[in-house]
Amino acid sequence: MNVKERIEAFNEENRPFYIVDHDDGKFSLCLPLGFISGEYEDFGQKAFDAYALEIGEPPVDSRGFQTHGNGYEWEAAFCQAFEGDPNLRRFAFDCESSGFFMDCDDLSLLEEYGSKFREICMDTERFTPIVSQGIKRMDQWLAEQEKLANTVRGALLENPSSTFDIMTPDGNIRITPQDTKQLLDGNMQFVHIGGAQYCAFELLDQEIVQKQTDLFDEDLIRMKTQEPEQELGFKMTM
Repeated sequence: MNVKERIEAFNEENRPFYIVDHDDGKFSLCLPLGFISGEYEDFGQKAFDAYALEIGEPPVDSRGFQTHGNGYEWEAAFCQAFEGDPNLRRFAFDCESSGFFMDCDDLSLLEEYGSKFREICMDTERFTPIVSQGIKRMDQWLAEQEKLANTVRGALLENPSSTFDIMTPDGNIRITPQDTKQLLDGNMQFVHIGGAQYCAFELLDQEIVQKQTDLFDEDLIRMKTQEPEQELGFKMTM
């Protein structure tokens, strides 16, 4: 099947979740909470209502709205569901109060984890403790996502079709969209900066201190980075 057919098949089999192709190398897994109707109108809500009761809050407020189950709490539940999974770093979240939205440059990963997450959500007994634990750790999950977004890895996840000119503490490097895919897939193990060879993850984990899109080329992004708390480790002089 081609990309369009794969997405159509996923969307048919995994309602109310659906995938969107942004035509720029990025795909999104979506769950628009305010627009779910029919048999999935209260999808996953029992788990969030159970959390409200657990902490001594009413599941529904005086206006008739659920007190828990917004997009940020869905994000926390997803992170909790796949805690410790190395592929969790491949996803970039763009959630809001009214929806759960997760981006990835790899359609296969989005299909796999979207389907797995739906299966978890459909099992209320299994989903309820995940929701509870996830919300209790929500600040941690959101902080980790914010930290990821401010790294080279996060920038590549957010802009997989862009070219990056990166000024690192050890020299300059250009990352093409082809390089981005190989780096994120783990197929490129080393990068060359300033005449030395570094492990790829050491570049990916660097923190962004400046970022600007080129005024005349929106697909070119320039960044200046700094090393994270631990310094770049293994390198080999060429």
